[in-house]
Amino acid sequence: MPTAGSPSRSAAPTLFDLAARSLTHADAFALSDDQRTVLDHVRRCLAGEDGVRAVVVVVAGAAGTGKSALALTLLGEAVRAGYRARHATGSQSFTTALRKTAGYGSRVTQKLFQYFGTAAEPDSLDLLVCDDAHQLRTTSNTRYTPASRRSDRTQAAQLLEAARVVVFLLDEDQAIRPGQLGTRDYLASAAQAGGATVHATELTSQHRHRSVRYDSWVRRLLGLDDAPCLPTSWNPGEEPAPRFELRVADSSGELEQLLRAKTDLGASARITAGLCWPWSEARPGNPLVGDIVIGDWRRPWSVKGKRTVNGQPPSPLWAIDPAGAGQIGSVYSAQGFEYDYGGVILGPDLRWRDDRWVTDPAATHDDALDGAAAADVDLWVRRTYRVLLTRARAGTVLYSTDTETRALLHAVIDA
Repeated sequence: MPTAGSPSRSAAPTLFDLAARSLTHADAFALSDDQRTVLDHVRRCLAGEDGVRAVVVVVAGAAGTGKSALALTLLGEAVRAGYRARHATGSQSFTTALRKTAGYGSRVTQKLFQYFGTAAEPDSLDLLVCDDAHQLRTTSNTRYTPASRRSDRTQAAQLLEAARVVVFLLDEDQAIRPGQLGTRDYLASAAQAGGATVHATELTSQHRHRSVRYDSWVRRLLGLDDAPCLPTSWNPGEEPAPRFELRVADSSGELEQLLRAKTDLGASARITAGLCWPWSEARPGNPLVGDIVIGDWRRPWSVKGKRTVNGQPPSPLWAIDPAGAGQIGSVYSAQGFEYDYGGVILGPDLRWRDDRWVTDPAATHDDALDGAAAADVDLWVRRTYRVLLTRARAGTVLYSTDTETRALLHAVIDA
């Protein structure tokens, strides 16, 4: 397994490298014009220049368009200006990582980062920034919520009533599990029902991938475009060097070797896979269980839960802790994160047959999909792989456990 260690000094800093600085400095992130347009609009709303009581800004953008960088910039500017502000997500991993990095050593700062269900009391904030809003659920109730605290209020309504300016940032194609319902239309309707003025916009500039074509190529590869069509050959076009690297491995071991060559040069790398193998609990004093078995290749998942075990980081910190390079990540530990190079293992839940993708619900070990309709599982599985395939900044290595699927990948990538 690659041992990533700290990125070389020449490696571009990640979102989490810059998270703390974004709270104290206006120039932490180099913003594109479309990000600055949103920032200027939110400034005017906070200053009351638009003359409306409540404002909702809905910002859509594909993977890598800078939604999270914009979210942190909005939070930092509001805090520095003396406004009451919070950042919220529906992701345990993402919020935990922000508390660990931006909030390191300060409980006050850590409280700036909340979950959707615990963001703030009604009318307690000037600004609430809701990142990954596609993860919004119907209500904030969970199986652990005591009866005395359960509410029929929708999660959207609770967030909207918390602040006079609410910003939602989302990528609808990253809604990958039952109950996630954050879409532009849903949020606009909820805001209008609450009497808020709605402003909708979209981010289009690419900040993560070296190729502006990569995300659209992934969408077409996985059949996620509105009009179904066959995958196309990878062609970076006339983009300047260094170009985004795309490779196909013929074994999990080869995938690992290709990434090791990058980490030996100081790059960060992670391997992810579809949840097609069991995920065992890690036990203190014992080695991590090698749940992922492909031939004679065996590797463990990231540590399940919130606690470090035997020096290995918990799943929420897997993507940013150097020790996480020794385990395989799932979509739950990878979504929202980025690294230089990514290896993606396509498991038996997604295979290419007769010029189309075939999903197998029986091949997944994700309890969240139990009992879901086959059509929904098909969409969520393909969206899950899109998330995994769009985490890398410099290059991706793909490997499928299925021979026919590997043949497709070679045909469209090696052409």
